[in-house]
Amino acid sequence: MRQAPAYCALVILTAIAGCGQIAIKRGSGADALAADRASCREQNADPDAVRACLVAHGWHITDLNAAPATPPPAPAAKSNVRPPPLPEPKEIHVGSWWHFGGGPADLHAAVDACVARLGPGEMPDAGYHNVSRALYACLSAAGWRRLGSGP
Repeated sequence: MRQAPAYCALVILTAIAGCGQIAIKRGSGADALAADRASCREQNADPDAVRACLVAHGWHITDLNAAPATPPPAPAAKSNVRPPPLPEPKEIHVGSWWHFGGGPADLHAAVDACVARLGPGEMPDAGYHNVSRALYACLSAAGWRRLGSGP
């Protein structure tokens, strides 16, 4: 069993040094490769025919000198053009509102004052968790800060 790694190394080194190929067959060594290669050459001396014969005998062959099937993609040219900015969301989600010294009644009064200034279309939901950008700016200017983001 200890000879298996040595045979594999010998097969690989022989293949690399000899013809630019690696031939691997599970449970086989350099002697088996040489015998199968000689048998295949007796049938047909053409290198492609020998390769096909070895594959038919269970050998996996990799050509080290073969060109890649497809060339690697060319690197993309760098462009100074920036993608357009993402649109800003129409609403801001707020977990809760905070103002030093302010309570719920003060928040209601601030929201009512901002809606009166901005228009009835800016009225937020009942818990003030989803507010327009304009209402958010108005409440921020009045000293109200958001804590976290709402659902």
